[in-house]
Amino acid sequence: MKIIFARNRSIASFLIRLVTWSRWHHCSVIMPCGLTVIESRGSLFGKGGVIETPIAEFKKRYSTIQIAEIDCIDDQGYDFLRSQLGKKYDFLAIFGILFRSGWDNHNRWICSELIAGATGRFRKSRVSRVTPEHLWMISK
Repeated sequence: MKIIFARNRSIASFLIRLVTWSRWHHCSVIMPCGLTVIESRGSLFGKGGVIETPIAEFKKRYSTIQIAEIDCIDDQGYDFLRSQLGKKYDFLAIFGILFRSGWDNHNRWICSELIAGATGRFRKSRVSRVTPEHLWMISK
């Protein structure tokens, strides 16, 4: 599965990277067609949650991107991602990462936990603790 990691020069990007000890603040899965990504995007206004975005639009939002691959446990990862479209963003999971607690909603996603769930490489009980840096560390 191809993952696109991203960051920009915004304050939000800086704070997310600081709190998660990551070089990236956002990540998405490039779909097999190569034209779109599925991402979970936090947004107080506009399109947020789990959405499919044209890859060109995704790239416009970030000053730095890097593409890497993560092997999935089975071939169900893309089906899993599609089944999550329309689910909301999990704002509480951010506090769970910050305070090392289980403050997450299992029907909502942040970007990195969505990808962790799709790959099958993480314990289901720990997916809510996965940050972009964790995904970066296991990628090729």
